[in-house]
Amino acid sequence: MKRIFIIILFLPLVVLAQTGGQSTFEFVSLPYSAKENAFGGTIITSTENDLSFALKNPSLLDSSHTNEIIGNWGLLHMKDAGIGLGTIGFAHAVSNNITLQSGIHFINYGKFSGYDEYGNHTGTFIPAEYQIIIGGAYSITENISTGINVKPILSYMESYSSYGLLFDIGVSYKLDRSCVSLATRNIGWQIKPYTENNREPVPYSIDLGYSAKLEHAPIRFSVCYEDLQKFNISVEEKKNSTNSAIYNEQEERALVSFGSNFMKHITLSAELLIGKHIVIMGGYNYRKANELSFGAAKYGAGISAGLALNFSRFNISYGWAKQQAAGSRNFFTLGFNSETLYSVCKTGIQKHIDSKL
Repeated sequence: MKRIFIIILFLPLVVLAQTGGQSTFEFVSLPYSAKENAFGGTIITSTENDLSFALKNPSLLDSSHTNEIIGNWGLLHMKDAGIGLGTIGFAHAVSNNITLQSGIHFINYGKFSGYDEYGNHTGTFIPAEYQIIIGGAYSITENISTGINVKPILSYMESYSSYGLLFDIGVSYKLDRSCVSLATRNIGWQIKPYTENNREPVPYSIDLGYSAKLEHAPIRFSVCYEDLQKFNISVEEKKNSTNSAIYNEQEERALVSFGSNFMKHITLSAELLIGKHIVIMGGYNYRKANELSFGAAKYGAGISAGLALNFSRFNISYGWAKQQAAGSRNFFTLGFNSETLYSVCKTGIQKHIDSKL
């Protein structure tokens, strides 16, 4: 069983690499929660028990997630375009070594007016996409765990529809205050294309992450390196070596390009823990800052921040990310344990009954 997981994990290394904007079902790469949004858009490691991270990297699942429920709602240019996305998840441990989870992640793109080729109005429609998440994790040792998600995809765009099947596979090494994860996300196929004989690639990536909490300071930090399968994720420049001056300039440019390419893979994030109940979050995504800025003015693109409030029976969090000069992305998350909620409701009902007797 262990060998099968390892083989599947590294199998995509021989597959042609895909990067953002070149594939279908791109919505699966969007954040699943307010925290992920506040951390810059991608995080596959965590030193805390948060189901939203485990939905993206199933190897983070363990028995501490038993009966945990989360609900997330995100807004993308909601005022102007009406784009909304959300995630709902639930986890339960069936044994000390095996924990299962399920969920759904969806996006709707707002209301559109349809017209035929002659300009006749054909009605309104709301394009939407959905992925169903069914997964689980197995604890190989006390510190090492592996997991897999199976994700059927459904997409509806007016009279066009498509469906596919994607997988997430990960392995994590967890200690008390640190976590290292390697995850292959969104590998799979577009089974039915939108138009016949036009099958498109899916947005798979191989990511490496590290999270740690400082021993003598209330700070947690995370680093994620995305798209291990392809280093150059920038538009390549044409080289002209006929002139030595131009060639030297191109060498310098290549060095800058190497550093820029490397940084485009990196997402940095940190948390400031204020007591037991308040967490201030921040992140920086160099790739978004570089590619989604407007001219020389960055307008804060790539910067993200958030706030989490942890209570005894539930937690809420808000994450904001500046996507580009034109707008930002907002996320809200509510998480709680269903057993705790059931116990509170049962106690409240019993007290009400006792007061009437």
